Parts: sequence; C-alpha cells; structure tokens
Amino acid sequence: MISVQEQYKKYAYERAGITEAEWMPELGFKANEKTLHLLYKYYQAIYFLQPQKFYWAGLARLTGGQVLYGMNNVIKIAKDPCVLTQQVMSTAKDIFDSIAWQHELFLADKNLLLQTCMQADEMTEHTHSYTSCWQSIMKDDAAAVAQGNQMLLHNEQLNTIQQHYELIKKDPYSRKYFWLTKFVMRRIHPYHRRFITQYPFADVTVFNDRWQWITNNKGMWTTWVNILPEQRNRLVALSNEDVMLHKWKPQA
Repeated sequence: MISVQEQYKKYAYERAGITEAEWMPELGFKANEKTLHLLYKYYQAIYFLQPQKFYWAGLARLTGGQVLYGMNNVIKIAKDPCVLTQQVMSTAKDIFDSIAWQHELFLADKNLLLQTCMQADEMTEHTHSYTSCWQSIMKDDAAAVAQGNQMLLHNEQLNTIQQHYELIKKDPYSRKYFWLTKFVMRRIHPYHRRFITQYPFADVTVFNDRWQWITNNKGMWTTWVNILPEQRNRLVALSNEDVMLHKWKPQA
C-alpha cells in the first residue's frame, strides 16, 4: 500500500506534468532541461494557490532562473554530463521530492500533513523538523509564517543542497568549474545584492557563507519576505525566460 507521503509526491509530479522515470540526473543538464522548466513552473503554480503562506515556493521559482541560466552557461565550457551537471540535477530532484508533497498535503489536509510530517521526522534527519516548520506556517501571524518557510529553506540549503555541493567539490574535473560559482552567482530577485558584491572573500558553496548571504539584513530571504505581497506576486508570475534574463521590470 502506497504511503501518504508517496501519494502526495505522486500528486506533485502530476501537477508539474513531470514523469518521474524520465527525470534522470545522471544524464546531466540538457537531457533534463525540459523537466527543469516544468519544475520551476510547478513552484510558480503552487505558490499562487497559497501566496500568503508559500514564501519558500515563490523563491524556489525565482531561484530556478539562476539554475537554468547557470547551467546553460556552464555547458559552454564544461562537458555535459559531468559530476557538476549531474549533481545540480540531483539537487533539484531531491528538493522537489522532499518538499513538494508537503505543499500538496497542506492544500489537501493540514492535520494529515502534520501527522505525516511527524512520521517523516522520525525517519529522516534534518535540522528543523518538518512538523515544526508547518506548525509555524499554519499560524495566522505573518512573522511565524515567514519563520516556518525560512526553516524549510534552511533544511533545503544545509541538509539537501550541501551534500551535493560536497560531491561536486570532490571531483577534480567539476571542482575547477564549480569554483567559478562565487563570481557568477547572480541575484535571485531584484531586492538583494550579488554574492560577490557582499562577500568578495567568501565562498557561496560553503553553507555558512551562503546562509549569511541569504539571511543578512539585505539578504535574499530577508528582502523577499519583507517586500509588498503584490511585488512578490508580480515576480513569481514572470516567465522562466524573463527570470533567467532578469527582466524584472513591468513591461510597458
């Protein structure tokens, strides 16, 4: 019998229009590019079902523009597939598999979400329990909602993304291209600054350095939750192509 978590993960794949069997990170970027576009459109769609709650999904949608932009440029100088492109694709899939079902279940049955999160917390190690994340998001207080979403983001950055970054850095071929990340990491949205501008001597592939960039007073996350809701909505509504090209201003 399929578990609740697996059932709602299936629903997420269906909403995204992604066939899980066709999502193959080992084939690198180009083989999965179409899937990535669908992935970031999914985060866009799920955000607009609960924009006052799903801050994480909105930011994930915009982060997709950096991933697509970065990968399209990486494969101009590095072979594809390689460990770098494979691990970036694995990262995207692991994030979706670990968090999308939670958003789907929030929409369907909040009590069942908390019950399922309690079970997941017993089986999977992550810094913040998913139960506590969603208990915070379910509150009527905007600050609590933002905090719960930030806890989801912290889990994503430390417990999911960082392990893939470490694998990339262990590969001699990919490591030399990954080193460039600190110089090419752009703004995720227009209200914060590039990594290299704020932290010229830090390393965006190191969790503590990256988390400081995300959460400082003018950081990516802090500014994201503090801008007006209509501005968040406008940015999330942009096309993948406009996000990739940083066409953030309203069209005349």
